[in-house]
Amino acid sequence: MKKSLLLALNLLMITSLLGACTPAKTEETQDKDTSKAIQSDKNTVEEEKADEEVLQGNSVEHETENEPVVNSVGQNDEESYAESQGEEDAVRQEKTVEGYVLDVEGNTITVDLENPEGRNYSEEGLDRGVKFDITNAEKEVIPTSGYSEDRECRIKTGITVLITYYEENGKNIVTKISTDNDEKEIIVYVSSGEIEEITDKTMKIHVREGDYSGESLVFDTTETSIPEEASVNSTVTVTYYLKENTYYALSFIFDDL
Repeated sequence: MKKSLLLALNLLMITSLLGACTPAKTEETQDKDTSKAIQSDKNTVEEEKADEEVLQGNSVEHETENEPVVNSVGQNDEESYAESQGEEDAVRQEKTVEGYVLDVEGNTITVDLENPEGRNYSEEGLDRGVKFDITNAEKEVIPTSGYSEDRECRIKTGITVLITYYEENGKNIVTKISTDNDEKEIIVYVSSGEIEEITDKTMKIHVREGDYSGESLVFDTTETSIPEEASVNSTVTVTYYLKENTYYALSFIFDDL
């Protein structure tokens, strides 16, 4: 009987103990679940922050990558403008030349740049003339002896001009043209000497006075006539011009006739 009571008592105590422990385990479990939930929330917040930082980093990186492109485009525009400006300056680079006016037609003049002075013969320079457009050119008269400030700059055949121009689309555009208005005549030479030889078309003279003194020159006589009385050793004065190393006689004056 006593043993039965003891067993019953022990069973009751064990049951009580088990009942008391069960809530403790539940509270512990709840604590763990709460801790896990808090940790999960922390992890979520950290992940969101990390994602935000990554997004911000990508955005900054994207902007950084784009900046050089923008700068490059701007730089390319500036370089293109500089290049085009340089090309334009090169095209508009002005030059200054001096020449003899061979022809004037409207606002276009033809100029001999090889010989700016008077003609050695009437057709000189026609095969090497250069055209210039003087439409918008500033015209200036170069002061000379007897110069008057109100003199008009007259661009005409036979004068020497100083030209400032630039090239554009294959044309020579004049910005300024200057002249003294002095019309240059054909350069004529005069020599005197003794006749050394006469042919149908030439006369050889040993020059004693005037141009080319001391030399023996052969003159082309196709542009004048020779008196029949002219003979070797006669003294003669000849007026002539020079063309392509040929002396063309314009007139003869014989001292003995």
